[in-house]
Amino acid sequence: MLSETQMKAFNEFYGTARNNRTLDEKTTFLVHMAASMAVGCYPCMKHYLSQADDLGISGEEIGAVLSIVMAVSSGRVMMQFSEASGQEPSPPH
Repeated sequence: MLSETQMKAFNEFYGTARNNRTLDEKTTFLVHMAASMAVGCYPCMKHYLSQADDLGISGEEIGAVLSIVMAVSSGRVMMQFSEASGQEPSPPH
């Protein structure tokens, strides 16, 4: 378990990432959702999906994020297989 001090530090860090002043709220949300998909954090995905309607995020936008995560993930597997099989990795075009 995190100590109270560690949890406070994490929450402050998370807050600065979620409420940054560089990306707009919608873009930041979509990046968070994509990251949660990419690392396989089911509780995170559920959390973000529960907020999507309130932020005006459409199913189509969620689908676009999902397809990007899937493309990057499959590209990673392809590159890993190329490396493991001794072939020169060739990134997708």
